[in-house]
Amino acid sequence: MLSALGLGWLVDASLPARRTLEGAVVGADLRLGHALRDGVDRELPRAAPERAEVVIVGSGVSGASAAWRLAASGVGAELLELEPFAGGTSAWGEDGVVAHPWGAHYLPVPEPTARAPLRLLAELGVLTGWDAAGRALYDETRLCHAPEERLFHRGRWHRGLESGDVLSAAEKDELARFHERMSVFSGAVGADGRPAFAIPCAESSRDAAWLALDELTMDAWLAREGFTTSYLRWYVEYATRDDFGADLTDVSAWAALHYFASRRQRTEQTLRGSRYLVWPEGNGRLVRHMLERSGARRRHRHVVLGVEATRTGVAVEALDATVGEAPVLRRIEARAAILAVPGFIAARIARGARGLIARPASPWLVANLHVTRPVEADRAWDSVLYEALGLGYVDAGHQRMGLSEQTVLTYFRAYGGAEMAATRGQLAARRWGELAADVLVDLAAAHPELGEQTSRLDCMVWGHAMPRPRPGFLRATTQPFEPAVLIADQVAWAHVDQTGLALFEEANTHGVRAAEAVLAQLGVAASDSWI
Repeated sequence: MLSALGLGWLVDASLPARRTLEGAVVGADLRLGHALRDGVDRELPRAAPERAEVVIVGSGVSGASAAWRLAASGVGAELLELEPFAGGTSAWGEDGVVAHPWGAHYLPVPEPTARAPLRLLAELGVLTGWDAAGRALYDETRLCHAPEERLFHRGRWHRGLESGDVLSAAEKDELARFHERMSVFSGAVGADGRPAFAIPCAESSRDAAWLALDELTMDAWLAREGFTTSYLRWYVEYATRDDFGADLTDVSAWAALHYFASRRQRTEQTLRGSRYLVWPEGNGRLVRHMLERSGARRRHRHVVLGVEATRTGVAVEALDATVGEAPVLRRIEARAAILAVPGFIAARIARGARGLIARPASPWLVANLHVTRPVEADRAWDSVLYEALGLGYVDAGHQRMGLSEQTVLTYFRAYGGAEMAATRGQLAARRWGELAADVLVDLAAAHPELGEQTSRLDCMVWGHAMPRPRPGFLRATTQPFEPAVLIADQVAWAHVDQTGLALFEEANTHGVRAAEAVLAQLGVAASDSWI
């Protein structure tokens, strides 16, 4: 841990001969976030009781999806959110020259089995129709413009994430063998007739031969299969850090192989252009649409303390911290509740609930750099640095039709080591100057001039960014891929912890499933299922 006394030196060393860099650590108020764990003063003033149809705890993808589905059946929702913003790890910012993500920043074109996400994209006008072969057609302006990706390796940039022109013969051969193996896995089918790897996860095979991969780490699987070059291992670990925030030694081989083999659209669907759907604000665009479409009332800086059954439904008690130094306790009587929060939080809110799963969660750092730099016509949307500490950055201005010197670069770093709790504590203790210096130093190999070009650098620490699928994560439920939804009378659960993979399609599907379970509990006639 770097001393606070060194903050000024670190920033100055990273930003030679320039004006003072502005910025802050933004996002969660940790004291408020830990109120549920540490307890609150029950003698605080109490507001008058209120009523609602359904209370949804959390406004991330799952919570927004639940509200979106309820509204389609005429049921209103009240969203209670801890953060000062909506979106969870798909949050976004609008305080620069272009909107920018604070978390999830793209959506691969969904598989045909991801019915709820496809419905959402059609509603947005992004999915424009289907071709004669039954394949989805997309608004090309929403597909990532070229160039999509670039890799900084051995002192220069390479198109795509594979710098094949500088690899040795052994590295090229191993990379080709790995891709061939993933192609085979992508088409594999279990003894039950299901694909070995699918999205949503519920569509995956239950065949024990495939599920046995969950007992290995990805590191062990690579060694067993003879994949040994440092380049191939870096390439695969980039994927496991990107989707799970985990190093090869701390992630299930089944989960890692799912990353590479579950998206068959990359081979079965012919698209003119990219297979990635991107927006300046990332997946925040999808969350914002669902929240607006739902008409749900949102209350921020609310810590939900408990949900208990009543004769007419449930009572939700929350700490309302929107009034600054004088918080109040609120009680909302509702017909039902949906907990769109991680399992360990849901367990504290709904004591005695059945079927909850508490997953280990990976910590992350996200930084947004507001920069002014010369226009490069071939600047990629996603820039990755080989063997850097972070995952690189995306350019929020990449999708704009006109070129501009001003943009926002969103930097991501996943802390993939096994000691997640200790890392969370260290990140929480770090000050802005230390975090900002870390970001600039990590990018300096490719961008020594970046400090001079940056006017503001804001950081957000995600202590519990996403579940980490460690070996054995599929054994957390009696039946893999079939988690509990109704966890108590009139209380449903919706979160990616349910299956253990933090994918938009999973969160969207879980939110819709929870809403449909609540509709059934309330006796509300719903249209056909969306999932």
